[in-house]
Amino acid sequence: MKLKGFANIFLKYKNYLMLSFIMFLTIMVVLSSTLERKYDLKLGEVSQYTIKAPRETQDKYSTEHRIKVAQDEVAAQFNHRKEVRYDVLEKLENLFKEFYELKDYQVIADSVFLDLNKNYGIELEINDYKAILSLDINDLNTYERFLSNVINKVYELKIEDGNVSDLENVKSFTREEINKTVEHEGFNEISVNIILPMIKPNFFYDHEKTEQKREEAAKNVSPVIVKKDQVIIEAGDIVNESHISILDSLGILKTSNINWGLNFAILTLILLTFVIEYLYYRRYQKDCINNVNFLNVIMIIKFLVVILVRVIGEDYVYIVPFALGPLSITALINNNVSLMTNLMTLVLIGIITKFNIIVVFMSLFNVILGTLFLKRLKNRIHFIKLSSWFGIINVIILTTITFIIGNVKSLVLLDIVFSFLGGILSAILVAGILPIFENLFNIVTSMKLLELINPEHPLLKKLVVEAPGTYNHSLMVANLAEAASDAIGANSLLTRVSAYYHDIGKTGKPYFFRENQVGSKNPHDRIDPLTSANIIFSHVKYGIQLAREYKLPKFVEHAIEGHHANTLAKYFYLTMKNNSKNPDEVNEKDFRYGGELPKTKEVTILMFADSVEAAVRSLSEPTQENIKKMIEDIVDDKIRDGQLKNSPISFKDIEIMKESFLKTLKGIYHERIEYPKEENKENNSGV
Repeated sequence: MKLKGFANIFLKYKNYLMLSFIMFLTIMVVLSSTLERKYDLKLGEVSQYTIKAPRETQDKYSTEHRIKVAQDEVAAQFNHRKEVRYDVLEKLENLFKEFYELKDYQVIADSVFLDLNKNYGIELEINDYKAILSLDINDLNTYERFLSNVINKVYELKIEDGNVSDLENVKSFTREEINKTVEHEGFNEISVNIILPMIKPNFFYDHEKTEQKREEAAKNVSPVIVKKDQVIIEAGDIVNESHISILDSLGILKTSNINWGLNFAILTLILLTFVIEYLYYRRYQKDCINNVNFLNVIMIIKFLVVILVRVIGEDYVYIVPFALGPLSITALINNNVSLMTNLMTLVLIGIITKFNIIVVFMSLFNVILGTLFLKRLKNRIHFIKLSSWFGIINVIILTTITFIIGNVKSLVLLDIVFSFLGGILSAILVAGILPIFENLFNIVTSMKLLELINPEHPLLKKLVVEAPGTYNHSLMVANLAEAASDAIGANSLLTRVSAYYHDIGKTGKPYFFRENQVGSKNPHDRIDPLTSANIIFSHVKYGIQLAREYKLPKFVEHAIEGHHANTLAKYFYLTMKNNSKNPDEVNEKDFRYGGELPKTKEVTILMFADSVEAAVRSLSEPTQENIKKMIEDIVDDKIRDGQLKNSPISFKDIEIMKESFLKTLKGIYHERIEYPKEENKENNSGV
């Protein structure tokens, strides 16, 4: 129970644990850059150093540990003595020979029965013996065979010598076998008291064979080899016997003095940057504080930047992609968060590089330009185009600062090349890691949304080819929903993307939907209403399946499921009732979609836009009055049906949305086939 409780706590707070862990790693990486290469380490301490092996050596402690683990995993070896079974059966046979002989006697002294108990190690009462001897010869033979069969079944089990659990299993098994056959309650216990005392272990521990297996396991263990330049211990790790063993074998374990004052001052500065960030987010970016995914993205990118600076080192520091942080956080979250985060990261970079003025200025300009330029980016290709600009900026900073500080002689061509490559790498890395962060933390960037509305997207092309009517319907819904989202301040681009893909499931059976039935008969005319409803409902499930297959963002799945919510397919429901001999037996639940109610403004708008577009399209006379009335009817019907219970949309937003729908719909629809009135309010069924 305690483990289960711990697991539940871990799952609940795993994102925060990850955040804390990455923050800890970031702090240690920065601190490690300030420590001198002196390795005065003691067992159980927290290492303040990252130490690499100067040459190859064997980790004797870890090798011995592997051997011990391998040997401990060797199961104890036992010998199976099959003769034990036959000894027991022979003993039982001899006992019954005694019974056969005793049956010839008219009077038997009690001492005879007591001698049988002693000789055969059983525990029967005198009355038990009398009960057995009361059986006729045939029944006694049958009883002997029964007990022999039970013993044979018992010895199909493994009975280890000294294993209490095995003995308990034998007892339970014996009783079960006896109880299954013997109906006379008295003979149940008699049988148990005969068999159990006779049962002996049939598997005996083989010490020699076990030790042989342990030796073989030890020989199969490969020694743990520490390669040259392999990290022996990282800053923040607890020093264990393995570390001591390796350092001792390399001869690099020695004492040193630690400058605690310097470490404390640097740690204070590091923590101060985190505190300032937190206060800024809490005051001005509450969405960031409330979304642990955003916090993890910030911390991971911060960690990536500092680790790159730390690992690349002072000699090649200009090749560090300093714009990685500004570009990626701006793309994933927003400019303001990116600016503050990367200004604080700049302090950490300064600590690692001992506040190299060129590096500090290069980072500063990358931060400013990275948060400003990204506003104009429309797709990932622009990252590549932008990379050369960052490279040029880095070269300008390097050369100008070098001239300003009067250190021109130190300027070498390699540094200029590295600084230019650093800018190139920044944009390339960002273009590469953005999809990872988008998928890992379920973050949707504007660039991702723009890519999704590209007509060349394979799923949209599939929709055009297989369900052209649905594609046109989706475009109309997108126009309606996007305008309404803009009007109420929702995410209009996200809404448009949702509209593009909300009906992709119709590609499964396109001709069962009215918009794809041009010039063909309606297949619903040939099937019953319930089957028709289930076919219509299936497009939601298939749409979600396609969304996952094409790796669309989660919000698209929510839009596919939520744009119908649990709406009633009234056309089929009423048709079923009207044609049924027992209309009261028609279950309304069978004619409702099985989706969740909308939980966002965007999905709510999509739900209304989908229904409104389909309904207005069916009007024979789409006048302004008819369109307005249709919008009012659909909105009122959805509200009455409880479709907005979980939606954050307000009544004010709904009024604005209706006005937007009316404005957009004027004059854009051609004459359509009019549905029955009952269906007008539920035309988003698609029939």
